[in-house]
Amino acid sequence: MFAFLRSAHIRMAIVLPLVLGTSGCAAANAAWRAGPMGIAAEWTIRDHLIYGRADDAWIAMGDKKVAPRDALLRHMYRGVIALHAEEYAAGAKSMDRAWQIVEERYTKRISAGAVSLVTSDAALPYYPLATEHYFIPYYGALNWLAQGELDETAVEARRLAMLLQADGRKPAQELEGALRYVTGVLFEAAGEYGDARVAYRNAAALLGTLPGDTIPPGADSGDVVVIVEDGFVGRPQPQTLGIYTNSNELVALTTGSDADRLIIADRVASRRFDRFDHDPDLGWLTYEVNWATFGEATPGQHPIEVRADPATFNQLDADVTGSVGADFNREVPAKLARGIARAAVRYAAMRAAEGQIDRAINGDEDDEDKEETRSLRVPRLLFGMLLGVFSVSSTVIDQPDLRAWQLLPDRLTIARLRLPVGEHPIAVVQGGAVHQLGTVTVRPGGIAVLTHRAWPRGGIGPTMAAMAAR
Repeated sequence: MFAFLRSAHIRMAIVLPLVLGTSGCAAANAAWRAGPMGIAAEWTIRDHLIYGRADDAWIAMGDKKVAPRDALLRHMYRGVIALHAEEYAAGAKSMDRAWQIVEERYTKRISAGAVSLVTSDAALPYYPLATEHYFIPYYGALNWLAQGELDETAVEARRLAMLLQADGRKPAQELEGALRYVTGVLFEAAGEYGDARVAYRNAAALLGTLPGDTIPPGADSGDVVVIVEDGFVGRPQPQTLGIYTNSNELVALTTGSDADRLIIADRVASRRFDRFDHDPDLGWLTYEVNWATFGEATPGQHPIEVRADPATFNQLDADVTGSVGADFNREVPAKLARGIARAAVRYAAMRAAEGQIDRAINGDEDDEDKEETRSLRVPRLLFGMLLGVFSVSSTVIDQPDLRAWQLLPDRLTIARLRLPVGEHPIAVVQGGAVHQLGTVTVRPGGIAVLTHRAWPRGGIGPTMAAMAAR
């Protein structure tokens, strides 16, 4: 009855529909990925922004095919684009919602981690890297400040200060100092002078020297602070890694507890850089794991200077990409270990599927009851096909998680200068080219805060300026 199954071509005919059937299912459930390999959604957004077309990027975010499918990432993207498209109210709302979603997801992370031992990390709700988390209240505050809503600006500044003060995940020291300084500026603009002094003191402890004078000016002068963001942060890149395991490790990876599986997977992962002797008695097995590495940034032109002729601002620079990359690389070992554990399960499932189909076709050598053997053929064949479906579908679904907040800048430049009361033209000199930002009004004893984005190919974007009097 099953003689036709002995042909290798016929066996392939069974497997091929499994591949085609499961790949469509996987595609329907795939998470949105802002990847570097020509993903239409990613390039639609960044193509607009790289040339400074923030208004077009804002419109594109209304397209479900373009906007991130994960709610948190969607709000994070909207908050950045809104600031530069002058949609400040919508941007502030999105950043506030992003903050709430992170709080909700924090308590679910441990239980959700077990799911990624079965399916892809990309199937989990997105949770921001440490540095990404800091930029949620940062952009929330700037959107509120652009509207002149100083109480709400202070709320976001306190959120940022709380994150910076907490133990645990920290950005790189240079960036932490810069963000503490920004927190001081936000508090100062909101009239929270005591909190501002604390923030400046913490920034000085990290940076040593601060740009400009943080002592309040007199009635004849005021301060201007300019925050320039340039380039795009680095982003995840897909990679495929060849893995070696022996038969004992494969058993542990497929049947052990989650904790044991991660320990074994970490041991296996370390071999990718080692040369070791393959003991043939251990039965070495080879298979591939999909994962991601951190790629290079899209930098802007440097150096950057801020001027109010003839004076040049005092300034500090901070590397955002370096801090995000360090966060990403800290999570790589655990992600790689989970990927190895999943790959081992798929490998074992495919081998088991082949065994069941072979038994359905040829029977067991020790089967004496031929009638019973014939009755088991269909169940064995179906079970083998189901195992094959699991292995193939999980291979398609288990793609590297390339999600990230890819609209963050590559670097921050924060400049400060005390100027006489009156009107002053402000300019940014970037890579030798002079970009006029417009005229700022300096008020007696006041502070003016300007934020700008230097797009890689679009020069300086529209100026957001907010003034506050002490």
